[in-house]
Parts: sequence; C-alpha cells; structure tokens
Amino acid sequence: MKKTLEILKILFKIFIIIEIVIAFYSIFAGVIFSIGSDVNVIYSIIVCFFAANYFIYENLSQIIILFYEGFILYPLIYLKVFIIIFFIILFFKLRKRFNNKIAFKYSIIPMIIIFTLYNYFFRTIPDYSSKTHEKIVTLSDYKKYQQGYCLKEDRILPKDELYKRVVVDDFTKLLVRKDILYKMIYNSITNHEYEIHKDINLDNYKDYLRKNIYSKRYVNYDELEPVDYTKYLVVKNNIAGFTKPIILLGWGASVSISVYTDIAFEFKDNIYRTYSFYLIDEFDEREDKEKEYKYRLRVFNHQLLSYEADIKEKRSYIRKFDNCGYSNFDPEKEAIEIYNGI
Repeated sequence: MKKTLEILKILFKIFIIIEIVIAFYSIFAGVIFSIGSDVNVIYSIIVCFFAANYFIYENLSQIIILFYEGFILYPLIYLKVFIIIFFIILFFKLRKRFNNKIAFKYSIIPMIIIFTLYNYFFRTIPDYSSKTHEKIVTLSDYKKYQQGYCLKEDRILPKDELYKRVVVDDFTKLLVRKDILYKMIYNSITNHEYEIHKDINLDNYKDYLRKNIYSKRYVNYDELEPVDYTKYLVVKNNIAGFTKPIILLGWGASVSISVYTDIAFEFKDNIYRTYSFYLIDEFDEREDKEKEYKYRLRVFNHQLLSYEADIKEKRSYIRKFDNCGYSNFDPEKEAIEIYNGI
C-alpha cells in the first residue's frame, strides 16, 4: 500500500510539473497570438493551455496504447529487449566493481548463450489466425509444421479440405474489408453478401452480362439471391471454383460487380491467387445513349480480356496461407490502404 502511494505521489508531481510548463508556454504563446488581433489575451492564453493539454495527453495516450498492444501481441520481443537491457546494466555494474574482462564474462557471455539456446530450441511459423500472423513453437513442432501438419489439430489436412478452408477464410475477410471500406467512405454501415442469379450459369454469364450492356444495369439487383457459396465450391487439383457464378456487389457512388466462376482460386505451395470478372455498373444518363452503349461495350470487352489474361498469365494478387487454411489477407489493413489510395 505504501509503495502504491509513493508511486501515485511521484505521478502527481510529474503531472504538476507538466502543467506548470504548459501554463508558462501558454502565457507566452497567448500573449504573442493576441498581439495585433481583436482576441482577448486571457482568452488566447486559455485556448493555448487547453490545446497544449489536449495535444500532449492525446499523443501520450496513443503511445501507451501502442506499447500495451505491442506487449500483448509481441511478448517475446519485449522479453528479449528486457534481457538485453538487464545484461547491459549488469555489465556496467560489474565493470565498476571488477575489470572489463570479468564484467564481460558474467554478463555479455550469458546473454549470448541464452539467445543461442533460444534460437536453437524455438522457431517461428506462420499462423494467420493470430494478429501477429506468426507463432513461436518448439523445434519438434517446427519440424512437424515443415511436414505439413496443422498443429492446432495435430494432423495434415487433405488438399481438398485445406484449399476449401482458404477459400472460406478469404471470402469471409473480403466481406469484412468491403464493410469497413464502406463505413470509412460513407460513414454508414452496410452488410455485403455473396449472391447468385437463377438465370446466370457458367455457360452463359458472359453473354448474359454483355446483353445487358444495352440496359442501365448488367444485372437486375432485385433478382439476386443470398447464397451459401460453399454448396457450389469445388476443388480440382490446384484450382478452386464454383459450379455456379457467385456474385458480389460493392455499393457506393457506383456499383461494382465481382463474378467468381469455376476458376476463382489457384494454389501453389503455400501461396494462392484469386480471379474474378470485375465490372463497374454505371450508366451516365446525361450522355447520348448510343455513345454510352458503345462506351459500356468497350469497357466490358476490356475487362473480359483482362480477366482472361489474368488467369492465363497468372497475374492476380498473391497471398499466403498456413497449414490450417488461414490466409494472410488482412482486411483492416487493406481497407485503410484502399481508402488512402482513394
């Protein structure tokens, strides 16, 4: 209890010192800002005082949060830093009492031995289900992971099951990314979902969409039905796709349409690519209709050629996955990157 009170007293003293410094500079800044203006000196000082307080404590709180999150997410890194600091302090303490040789022998050498043993007995493996996207494991578990084991289930997943898990993980995170991005742009909440159209299949989806170039919408949105896409999900060799086109709409100033077909995912080792036929569904009614139809047809053909070339030349985005079927797709990070790009 006494120690707690002592700590609180120290913190209170630090707080008082900070406030005195802020008050001093607020008076100085307030007087300068009020010179040559109609603003009252007292008012200017008060504004400077509160602005400085907000700036300091806002940034201080962010530093504390980052430190806390870092400690939670990367405890072993903090442990390593602590060990290094401990032995460096020990080295200087011993050097005061003994010579440099003895100080080095009983501080730096033990630290090197500890890190050597740590690097021998422990390894890092991918774990994309965690926030850090990695996991510290023993040497024996590391060897099992290298053989293809999903350590959480202590088994090697069949390729069919593994690839289907990756598809589900990727598709789930894609919806999260779209929802986050929509909220960031429009400050509103919406729930994106995967859908199908009763009249669209793998044989006719190109012709169906091309035909609707001459209407205001590629697809009648009211005719789309929410779907459990896993019922149509199939894996053949290293390709995952769907027996019926899966449609994902992106809502915004204009509507985007992503169509996933029988070639939607391609896998190789621990990486995968995604393929989708992507269109922006917009019709400018201010333009001449014939000109707008020709423009839509030109855009459609370009997107279709790009989609087919993407599959042929394997140009699509490459992501990684671990042995349990989790991908390194980070929806929050990608949403922020896309938003900043916009």
